[in-house]
Amino acid sequence: MKRAIIIISLLFLTQVTFQHSIESNSLNNILYVGGSGEGNYSSIQAALDDALDGYTIIVYPGVYNENIVITKQITLIGKDRDNTVINGGMKGDVVFITASNVKINGFTITNSGNIGDDAGIRIYNYTYYCEISNCTVTNCNRGIFGYYIRYATIKDCTISDIYRKSGIAFYYSSHNSISNLTVKNINWTGIYFNGGGYNVIENCDVSNCKAYAITLDFSQYCTVSNCSLKKSMNCIKLAHSTHNEFSGNIVTESDGSGIVLYPHSNGNIISYCHIYKNGYNGIYMRECQNNRIEGNIIEENNRNGIYIESSNAINITRCDIVKNKQYGIYLMECPEITANYNNIYGSGFGIGIFANESHCDARHNYWGTIFGPITFGLLGDGIGQVGDASIQFFPWSIFKIG
Repeated sequence: MKRAIIIISLLFLTQVTFQHSIESNSLNNILYVGGSGEGNYSSIQAALDDALDGYTIIVYPGVYNENIVITKQITLIGKDRDNTVINGGMKGDVVFITASNVKINGFTITNSGNIGDDAGIRIYNYTYYCEISNCTVTNCNRGIFGYYIRYATIKDCTISDIYRKSGIAFYYSSHNSISNLTVKNINWTGIYFNGGGYNVIENCDVSNCKAYAITLDFSQYCTVSNCSLKKSMNCIKLAHSTHNEFSGNIVTESDGSGIVLYPHSNGNIISYCHIYKNGYNGIYMRECQNNRIEGNIIEENNRNGIYIESSNAINITRCDIVKNKQYGIYLMECPEITANYNNIYGSGFGIGIFANESHCDARHNYWGTIFGPITFGLLGDGIGQVGDASIQFFPWSIFKIG
């Protein structure tokens, strides 16, 4: 009997000691990794395994050679973004999130695997309200990746040197916010949404993408605003995407066209953007309807300011379409285009609007001279048309439109 009591007492003391050890390392539900503190964990995954929902894990600077899996609703904080490094060792996902309400802040995340969809950060299907902030994701197959993601926030991060796929790629995902990012040196697309809607991209600097800076495929009611997009194959690309808005963006130095809208991208608005010095057209549009181009500066593009093909009910208004190397606006097989109250002049071919088998209401524009387009480009810009085409240009404005 005495022996049984002694054994029970020893078990109790062991449990109390173990519990005290955990509690001393998790005051206020905080665990520590690295550093010199007593009871600090030596690996991030070990702390994640011991944490409970609602815990915060603080990681001291160092290189942590591990691939971590986050299965609980925790906050993971690096003490020094540049020097708190999670190195995936060129295998798998560096960080794999399977829980909702996860927050990650203050890390450099590097060296994912290079097979399939291996990523710096992968967010698992149907995950909600995750937040990634103040992080660098670099030298990975993909940057940040997920399917069916809802209400995620990605902000104040740098994503660079993604050597196979996209910087950020979300499929069938909605109500996500991406802001204040630097995205550069991407082998495919900087920021990519396929499916879903109501996503927001704002105040991002995206450059040097071998495909597109930003792509929306099969997306609706998204907004892209106040971004600087440059030095990509195309800066913005839409396909089968409707009712999206692009406002206040700088779009420049693409190899092809600055903004491209491919078939069935309808009801979109491009407004108050500066679209200039792109390799082909400022804006290229094919097989679209009911798009609005308003208040933009579209200048010095290597071919046309705006090229529209096989599209209908497009409205171009209050734009400066100036000094483009070929035509200001080129229309190919467009039955109904409206271009009113624009400044259209300085086109390299001396033609502000050229209609090829197209019909355009081009009244109230300023053509670079008080004489309108009737000087055939000798003073300001003229107009041109071929085939079954017409351009209605009277009355025109005799003053530049402010």
